[in-house]
Amino acid sequence: MVPEFDVEIRHRHELSDLLSGLTAADVAGGFTEHHDYHCLGLPSWAEVEECLAREAAVLEEATSSDAPDGVEVFLEAILESDDLGYFDLMCVLQGNDVGVAGLSLALSAARTATFYSCSGGVDNNHHASYPMVGVVPDALRGALITELVKLAHCGIDQQRGRWYLYGRSVTALHALGQAIVKHRSAFDAMPDPAWVGGLDEELKRLNDS
Repeated sequence: MVPEFDVEIRHRHELSDLLSGLTAADVAGGFTEHHDYHCLGLPSWAEVEECLAREAAVLEEATSSDAPDGVEVFLEAILESDDLGYFDLMCVLQGNDVGVAGLSLALSAARTATFYSCSGGVDNNHHASYPMVGVVPDALRGALITELVKLAHCGIDQQRGRWYLYGRSVTALHALGQAIVKHRSAFDAMPDPAWVGGLDEELKRLNDS
């Protein structure tokens, strides 16, 4: 099964108080205390779709499992039987957890600044108590994301101008990622945030240093 968590879904946010003024260096190098999260850059929508498709396959396998956390059971099994397949999956997910990787990539493709993701879990191997993704959108993108969050039955918690999008299960966050892809044309039509210019160069500089 896919774990479901007992968390109240709320929408606590204020578009006018979103963190602003982020630079390419901020986004590339990290601008929060979540230092283990790496910047996903500016992925293409094709990369997002591939990630979501791989996630969907894993979640389908997990749903048919009787284990409390079918996702972890699937990942452990593929790691033991096909380490190259596991490595390939992690590359597509860009090292993020199944169920939140697709949403993180979708938000990045939509030109929002992601800074955290965790699928939660029934053991002590996860930082978060339930699935969540941290992101800073601009107000224009934030307004659309808010509507999609509500349709996907997810929540928003705003802290110091940053959003934590969360759900009762990774299935809900996966659905939110799919919804963002369906509205890609709307996101693409919005002006890029200032930090988009120069982000690739900053990431290259960090990788070379």
